[in-house]
Amino acid sequence: MISPLPTPEEALDNWNRQETLYAALDKLPDRCRQLLTLIFLDPQEPSYDEISAVLGMPKGSIGPTRNRCLQQLRRYLLEMSNPTDQVDIT
Repeated sequence: MISPLPTPEEALDNWNRQETLYAALDKLPDRCRQLLTLIFLDPQEPSYDEISAVLGMPKGSIGPTRNRCLQQLRRYLLEMSNPTDQVDIT
């Protein structure tokens, strides 16, 4: 069965979520933004070997670095969704 097209409200909500995600990605340091983009958004789905070569990062560092970058991204997304509830995380 073919799924129906999203309603205008659903389409707008999806667009807003994408905009928020990209705005949070833009706040990340370049290395994190590049790493997360390669892992999650690159249509070529590069392997860790390829990511290692592109970023000049040891293959064994990719997973732990990815996790730290995702934690930063989550913090930014939370701050953006609750701008009045920002917490100092220094």
